[in-house]
Amino acid sequence: MTVRSTGKKIALGFAIACLPLVAASFAAFVWLAIEKGMQHVLTGSALATTLFFASCATVLFFMSQPPRYALRPWHEKDGVDADPARSGAP
Repeated sequence: MTVRSTGKKIALGFAIACLPLVAASFAAFVWLAIEKGMQHVLTGSALATTLFFASCATVLFFMSQPPRYALRPWHEKDGVDADPARSGAP
């Protein structure tokens, strides 16, 4: 099993941090929709903010997934190092 790198752990942390912001902006959207109606500009802004934070959380979560398999160097072919400078051949 592969593990998350430091950058992926940071991305996961920000994805989790976006979740309370989604809840807060959704609560503001519901309150504005009840008080001001759906035609008010603040209601639309609250909905846009909710969708923004939800999409940020989703993208950051998928970016934070650990790799499915171990990545090999690009110049390596079938487990053999293809760089002649490192292979020791004259």
